[in-house]
Amino acid sequence: MTFSDQPEYRVLPQAGGPDAVACAVYPPRAAAGVRPGVVVHLYGHSGSCRDYNMQRAAYATVRRRLWERGYWLVVPDLGGSHWMNDAARRSLDAILDGLVRDQNVDPARLHLLGTSMGGGSSLAYAMRRPGRFRAICAVFPMTDFGQWVVEQPHYLPGIAQAHGVSPAEAGTVLEALSPLRQAAAFAGTPVLLLHGDADTVVPVHHSRDFAAALRKQGVPVMYREAPGVGHDDIIAEPFQEEIVAFLTAQPGA
Repeated sequence: MTFSDQPEYRVLPQAGGPDAVACAVYPPRAAAGVRPGVVVHLYGHSGSCRDYNMQRAAYATVRRRLWERGYWLVVPDLGGSHWMNDAARRSLDAILDGLVRDQNVDPARLHLLGTSMGGGSSLAYAMRRPGRFRAICAVFPMTDFGQWVVEQPHYLPGIAQAHGVSPAEAGTVLEALSPLRQAAAFAGTPVLLLHGDADTVVPVHHSRDFAAALRKQGVPVMYREAPGVGHDDIIAEPFQEEIVAFLTAQPGA
């Protein structure tokens, strides 16, 4: 089997299921006697399974290395403004369970890689599923949603709508989404954070503060800060080998 940098488009976990969604899928290189792993990529705001961060040139090496190392790369279309609502969580649960059941994916080799909204949402999902993921990479994530909507107030109505509340009632939702408030939930799950210090969309303190909170809880965390880089996928390009090594080199990965 040769590497293809063009995704397949499938409905997962199965067409017609209540939580099934369209996905861009990069199947792995098969290895005899070894169960594959999976990296689920959650894209940024207004993205989709046909327009996502991981398809861009800055992640080209990541896509190829995951194939080489026997990992599915799956990009579920959870909507352009899902903000990890109940429907998004149900779909992710169903997709992961389906990959383990239908594709023989190793349940000990499940990983998340999210960017921007997808970075914050990856962390928000993982903290509700403690111990399920081998490792997580979050690229310029928001980690304190209450503070972030003060910094970027035009996102508050969309977050509130995704969770079925009014902006005035969103405080509890924002608190519940915030990984910074629940760092202990990541116990035993290594986290890689990547952020640019010139980011004006999600200020860099979101990753700095979360890294500090994880360390305080004894959670393995690797923090990489890119000087002079803003909210742009180009941030990943020089860190691609490190991202892949981090995700695939965990014990049992």
